[in-house]
Amino acid sequence: MNRLLTFTGIYYLVITIGFSVEPLAQQTIRNTSNQVDLLIAAHLEEKKIEANSIIDDAAFLRRAYINIAGRIPTAEEAGSFINDGSQDKRRKLIDTLIDSEGYKSRMFNFWADLLRVQTNLDKHGLGWHVWIHKAVDQNMPYDDFVHAMLSSTGMVSDNAAVGYYLRDREMLLDNVSNTTEVFLGTQIGCAQCHDHPFDDWTQKQYFELAAFIGNTTYKNDAAQHLLRNLVEYSFEKNGNLKGKQDEKSRKLAMRKKGAAAKYYKDYRSLFKDFGKVAVSEDPKKTLRLPKDYQYNDGKPGDILIPKTLFGEDISDDIPLDQRREAFARWVTSSENPLFTKVIVNRLWAEVFGRGIVDPLDDWSDTKRISHPELLDYLCEIMRATQYDIKQFMRVLYHTRLFETSTCVEEAKMGGEHDFRGPVLRRMSAEEIHDSFLTLEFGDQDQYKNEALAYRWDSYVQSVNKLFSMTMPELIKLNQETDALEERIYAARAEATKLRIKASQARAEGNTERAKELEQEARNKVNDSKKLNQQSSSMMAASMMQNKMHTKPKRNMRASEQNSPSRPGTFLRQFGSSDRMTPDASHNLASTPQALTLLNGREVAKLTDGKGQLAASLREADSASQRLNILFLSIYGCMPTEAERQQLEPLTTNTNQLATLARAMLNSKRFLFVQ
Repeated sequence: MNRLLTFTGIYYLVITIGFSVEPLAQQTIRNTSNQVDLLIAAHLEEKKIEANSIIDDAAFLRRAYINIAGRIPTAEEAGSFINDGSQDKRRKLIDTLIDSEGYKSRMFNFWADLLRVQTNLDKHGLGWHVWIHKAVDQNMPYDDFVHAMLSSTGMVSDNAAVGYYLRDREMLLDNVSNTTEVFLGTQIGCAQCHDHPFDDWTQKQYFELAAFIGNTTYKNDAAQHLLRNLVEYSFEKNGNLKGKQDEKSRKLAMRKKGAAAKYYKDYRSLFKDFGKVAVSEDPKKTLRLPKDYQYNDGKPGDILIPKTLFGEDISDDIPLDQRREAFARWVTSSENPLFTKVIVNRLWAEVFGRGIVDPLDDWSDTKRISHPELLDYLCEIMRATQYDIKQFMRVLYHTRLFETSTCVEEAKMGGEHDFRGPVLRRMSAEEIHDSFLTLEFGDQDQYKNEALAYRWDSYVQSVNKLFSMTMPELIKLNQETDALEERIYAARAEATKLRIKASQARAEGNTERAKELEQEARNKVNDSKKLNQQSSSMMAASMMQNKMHTKPKRNMRASEQNSPSRPGTFLRQFGSSDRMTPDASHNLASTPQALTLLNGREVAKLTDGKGQLAASLREADSASQRLNILFLSIYGCMPTEAERQQLEPLTTNTNQLATLARAMLNSKRFLFVQ
């Protein structure tokens, strides 16, 4: 290995790579990718394993689109690539795809799955979703991305990155476990209750690490301060503080009058959401060893001093309000022995189907690494690019390894793996969903769900408006909110009465009248839900000046939808994560999946509906053209002569054509990334 060439290549990678790939950078990337291939080749040669052959253009086209853009190519994209006679068309395709909106969509799915994003988890879920989308769009460096979340503080409307901590609000110890698993590849969750049975981590070490964020609180002091001022203003306005000048006398008067409680009860509904939308440090809050602690290295209730598990010891004299910042710096440091290794291993697995270290989140000192030099070199690349995920992925996609045929043997769980090519895998739920979308509507990468960003911006504006209101304006807002709540209770009461009447009508045999009353009851319930949304302090503060953004007419890619998808939906049925644990998606087959692919409306719309594929088939002039459309659209290639002779007769009949399309969509050739 020419180490001089390696480090020189990395140096130029730092100074030349930008958002566009210039000629010099292209050559630098290729040289760096070649070094990766040389390390793989050296390993295979040492073990006397023959490398896999290079795949053809059609197979490469489909693999590149699915892996990089998260969907299959359109018929037009496939035809254009196949007919392109240039020698460097594969490299151009990779660069085009990795600079595309499709790449951003695919990478958002990666982060949403790993970080357990839940869009509808209170306001912070929406804000964090939008924040991650923006981070991917702007290609935020990975170390900055992680540091921003781990060190985040303030209200979610000011800093949506606090969604990372609010995702596990009041579950601090679980958050620590997830943090070490996701960013450091270390599972220490068992040590939360006892010394780890398989690793060296002790329960005390777990709590010492948790002490870095042990004084985290979710209260918003600004909201509490505004509420106190509003109560005092109302108290004084009514003459209850007349002649009370000093602070002690004012507080005493408020307690004696007993009116403070009344005002607090009345006004606190304006700020009811602000007890759970902020992250800060409480100097009075400390983390202690649990009451049932049974080991000799501490006593139950002992106050813990923060201490790192490995690497740099940063525990000395850290002020309480700087502990999370210190923790974030330690986790994201390039000197942290696991931070860089874990992310390059995860990204390698995203490209090639399996990590160099497997499982991805179970690193230990005893773990045997099959390609140690490769892992070290990948870390050098990541550091040299200053944790630019996009450019790191570009290097991996430009390797010869990405162009070789797949490994069809099932990899052993936890064992070493010899990379002769990407691991054969089935498309993920998001990839299948987005590929079906491509077949029905064409390229949808440019269409964004603007409703999410609109809702978030509206929330931020309404919070800002609430905190800028004068005391009289806040009192008026409170009155309007109270009026809305009365209307909510009235609508719910009316819905209850209508249900009772519907039950009576059904008992009397008047089914039609019962249905009418039940529908009226549902309408009342919907009215109460809308009113309830308006009655929240933030919506009320915005005075509903803007109507809610209408839902986009076009179907959106999986990355543009709320996360997670609902149980029973297409995405969940095919293995999309429930966002309860990190990286919880799967691509295991099931009977419901088979039934959906055979008889589901998603497949029916493609072949029998008004979508792009169905329309193209109807407009085709000949059987040969219809078969070409099917193969280019579904497989990304032209049919062979043998396939043409066998299948072309089936395209002359509408029913047979639909059956053929269904069969192709159900085939392993479509569902698997080869």
